[in-house]
Amino acid sequence: MLFKLSIRNMKKSFKDYAIYFLTLILGVAIFYMFNSLDSQQAMLEVSESTREMIKLMVEMLGMISVFIAIVLGFLIVYANNFLVNRRKREFGIYMTLGMGRRQII
Repeated sequence: MLFKLSIRNMKKSFKDYAIYFLTLILGVAIFYMFNSLDSQQAMLEVSESTREMIKLMVEMLGMISVFIAIVLGFLIVYANNFLVNRRKREFGIYMTLGMGRRQII
């Protein structure tokens, strides 16, 4: 009975988790793109005049990368709190039915 209840509740909250994981995947992809841009072969084979601009661009992307890391950290904490708060009632029902804390987590 408890297993069926938990499976049904997981199916109900699948959309929330899907949005959460897709957002994290997109954020990590953008973070990786910014950090790997300066090591591309096309960036290494440019003239001397554009090399200075590329160095400036890489420094700016480093700063933007720090900002993206902060935003991703905030997103993870916020989404985790949102999902736990949304499932508090579900956790209460599980505990009322006799599940322990270790079984819920």
